[in-house]
Amino acid sequence: MELTAIPHQCKIRMNLPSKTYSKVTMIGSKASDYLSSQFFSGEVAIAGPRAVYIITNDGDILAGCSANQQPHPRSFLTNYDLSSIQVGQRVSVKSNNVCFSDGTRLDLSGSKVWNRQAPDAENAVSRTKLSLKFDNLLRTATDLHEGENLGLGLPLFFSKNPSYQQLPPNGISPLISVGVIKIQELLSLYRCRNPRFILDLVQNLIGVGHGLTPSGDDFVGGLLFMVYHLSNIYPTHKWWNKADTSKLLNYSRSMTSQISHALLTDLAGGQSHESLHDLADDVLSRESRFNSEKHVRRITQIGHSSGWDMLTGMLVGLFLMTNEITEWKP
Repeated sequence: MELTAIPHQCKIRMNLPSKTYSKVTMIGSKASDYLSSQFFSGEVAIAGPRAVYIITNDGDILAGCSANQQPHPRSFLTNYDLSSIQVGQRVSVKSNNVCFSDGTRLDLSGSKVWNRQAPDAENAVSRTKLSLKFDNLLRTATDLHEGENLGLGLPLFFSKNPSYQQLPPNGISPLISVGVIKIQELLSLYRCRNPRFILDLVQNLIGVGHGLTPSGDDFVGGLLFMVYHLSNIYPTHKWWNKADTSKLLNYSRSMTSQISHALLTDLAGGQSHESLHDLADDVLSRESRFNSEKHVRRITQIGHSSGWDMLTGMLVGLFLMTNEITEWKP
């Protein structure tokens, strides 16, 4: 506080935070539910130039992301420069604005709510065409793969004997090696009729890897996301629905970060970034034109390695189901 002497009066000048206004252009359905409440309150837990993560007073997670990011149920997109947001700032909603304690206000009025529905079972792709789409997607992903992530396990899909133990590539991270070995174990289980066994196997990948969302979490999430939608699109074939993911999700609560646990929970319930929904819609719809390269490139834009890890998990889910599907007796 600064006091400035002025004849016949004393003026008080307070160093209050300046107010910066901008717009929220799109908001995910979960984020919308939270931010529509006048009692919403939270705190910035992680801040970066492209995204800020907010922990609500209820312990849930929301994200504010730059407008060029993909929509997600937990995120809101804005054209505001997020690099000015700092960890520890309080967040609230007042007069239809997301308000940060530094004075930043993001206007929610007129923002579009993003909410993706599951693919329509009445428009399900045939079993034969699903296998062809899977093969197209797998070959495209293998050809385009780059970086040190669980996409290094993609060549294992082409093994004539999935149960034959192959060593991971030399020189890669021990954590990625663990993931690649688990992928090989999963591929050898394509005749397995016990979802509980598969869930117990992938549970060992929770928390494996570095970063905000470890590679193991992203891989497991991609697998669960795809199998969720496969089970939905083929309602007469629900062997996977007998599996209870609550044990795995409870395990992840203590084995990984709060943010990663929240995103994994979304994936297990068939919710994630826009590009994952676009792929699920196209691969499972009989009417869609399938552009595998477009889908691979969009998904792998997510994060540093998250996109490749989730895509590999989705491909394992498709592999397990498409191989099992060939044995259906309609």
